[in-house]
Amino acid sequence: MVRVFTATCAFAAALGCASAHSPSFIYKFDAANAAGVDGSIQVQYEGDDSTVATLTAALDFSGVDQEALAAFDGNCTEAVTSYKWHIHTNWNSTLDSDSFKQCSKAATGNHYDPLRACGTASEYIDEPDCKAKSLTYACNPESYAADPLKCEKGDLSGKFGGFQLGEDATVSEEWTDEHYPLPSENTPTWSIVLHAVCGTQTPRIACAVIQEVPHEYEGSEGSKHSDGSSNNGSGENNYGGGEEEHEGGEYHDQC
Repeated sequence: MVRVFTATCAFAAALGCASAHSPSFIYKFDAANAAGVDGSIQVQYEGDDSTVATLTAALDFSGVDQEALAAFDGNCTEAVTSYKWHIHTNWNSTLDSDSFKQCSKAATGNHYDPLRACGTASEYIDEPDCKAKSLTYACNPESYAADPLKCEKGDLSGKFGGFQLGEDATVSEEWTDEHYPLPSENTPTWSIVLHAVCGTQTPRIACAVIQEVPHEYEGSEGSKHSDGSSNNGSGENNYGGGEEEHEGGEYHDQC
């Protein structure tokens, strides 16, 4: 009887650990594919059904080729020191991260916006009501803190501000979002797109697809690890596929 009770308790404890895990997702940028951007943006939830998530950005922009950027968009004639970032709804590359035309609207879609806050790049911007609402869209850290419905769920630079590069062209920041999309809202086609701020223009230069971070529980301590660099693996995703043809001219996707 003692043995049965002990085994039952151990099994119950294991179930408790499994049910208590906190989902984690990562967007990994490989400099070789992502226009020279290297690093990751990780999302760590407090729990399975929580909207509270910690976002950690560790990015290195020192490898960005300014000449290639200027060739892609003629507005980017000076060194870029600021980038915007958003969750987009689609992915159309066979790689985990990509650049330029593979980050276009045709390839990655518009911002995730299920509640129709309706910025100019909302996924619902083609709806007449949303287009009209976009004329007064004003998402910034102050407005988001006062009313989360002011921002698209995917407008990360609106919520927290853009990436401002230091002298070494890196970004290392962390934010806690109490109104992040639920874990169940994440889909395999989500991507984070980085936009170079070139005057009034913000061309899309790099993007990365969402990947779920595996969770491990170790021995007697029952500790959980969600380190994307060690647990994430290096295989390529195959969501969607094929390249989108890039439209010519001086205009490039801004949102």
